[in-house]
Amino acid sequence: MKNKEFTEDGKPRSVFTGSAIVYLFVLAALYLGTIFSLCIAYPWLACMQYRWEAKHTYIDGRQTVFDGKGSDLFKKYIKWLLLTIVTLSIYKICLTKNVMTWKAEHTHFSNGTAPSHYKCGIAEKLLMLVKYYAIIICTLTVGTCWAYCYKTRWTLNHTAVDGCVLEFTGRGIYLFGKVWLTILLVIVTAGIYILWLPATVKRWESKYVHAKITVGAVNQLN
Repeated sequence: MKNKEFTEDGKPRSVFTGSAIVYLFVLAALYLGTIFSLCIAYPWLACMQYRWEAKHTYIDGRQTVFDGKGSDLFKKYIKWLLLTIVTLSIYKICLTKNVMTWKAEHTHFSNGTAPSHYKCGIAEKLLMLVKYYAIIICTLTVGTCWAYCYKTRWTLNHTAVDGCVLEFTGRGIYLFGKVWLTILLVIVTAGIYILWLPATVKRWESKYVHAKITVGAVNQLN
């Protein structure tokens, strides 16, 4: 890793190194491809995004990798999609959870061998979403940054990569300042800077993600 990817005392940072322009094209391909293919191409496009993001993501200096295949996700995704349609979108929350679970299971550290997972109950996730939207609504959207950090922290606390539970140390006030700086840059550049927005948020979020080494993970490393 480059020197700038270490702290002043030599500890490795958590960083996202992907290009802003490439990231924009990756997201555009995902959304437009999914829409024009009537959701059929989503599994392959999602895997493309996950693989690219993992390649450019370092958590405490350890590069992540994604080994999932679109064909494997497609078999599961069609079943989940049909259940969502049959239940008039009620199953959508389960679909989102299932995709996140599958993604987590196929995300590892480079050369990692321990199991990865995303575990949470449906009722537990529904309660989290209620709190998330309540913060946004009750603060008339002023608290969106705090709600985003709450949701991200909750999600990562239920996620483990190669046995290492993830944690998020970002604060709403930090994101709030970042958002207003971004708004000013968008105004100054006549809207051009908005193209860098997805990567800016991704980089900000990534630097506050860390891995808590568990006993099982230590045994795997040894």
